[in-house]
Amino acid sequence: YILVNLYLKIIHRWKVFGRKNVPKKGPLIVVSNHVSYLDPPIVGCAVNRHLYFMAKEELFQKKWFGFILRQIGTFPVKRGTPDKSAIRRSLKILKDGKVLCMFPEGTRMKGGKLGKAKPGVTLIALMSKSPILPVGIKHAEEDKPLRVSVGEPFSLEEYHDRKLSREEKEEVGELIMEKIKKQLESLD
Repeated sequence: YILVNLYLKIIHRWKVFGRKNVPKKGPLIVVSNHVSYLDPPIVGCAVNRHLYFMAKEELFQKKWFGFILRQIGTFPVKRGTPDKSAIRRSLKILKDGKVLCMFPEGTRMKGGKLGKAKPGVTLIALMSKSPILPVGIKHAEEDKPLRVSVGEPFSLEEYHDRKLSREEKEEVGELIMEKIKKQLESLD
């Protein structure tokens, strides 16, 4: 964390807003937009709690890189199909009072546009009943440094303990993306 913080401060002149919104303890799902390979360490340093990440299983194919990812709490997820193992692992992390970071779109999005939340994010958020912390990242532009905005945690309480329709599940995904969008807009 120290080295990455230094790198972000010196090279990218980064600024973080809203760090006070991060709960000091307890389960938490951090959700963020995703445009760069740097986003996981950026979110990790901005939130300043140990984060666990899902990452596409292809990243674990190189043994040395997979070893490093596992050492920092990253675990593989199969994309394009419901990965029950990754879902169980996510729920266990949250049950143990730890922090899970997810990029709801499931992949990096070029051009700064937000995509749709994948169903797995909604499923984990609803099943765990954990608070959700939205984060927006704006990478350096011509005259502006890298900026990160951490929002206030929110709950999906109104959706808990009932069977949701497909439309309601999509509504939850849209709500999550709207919270991230709000953080991004605060950085303009």
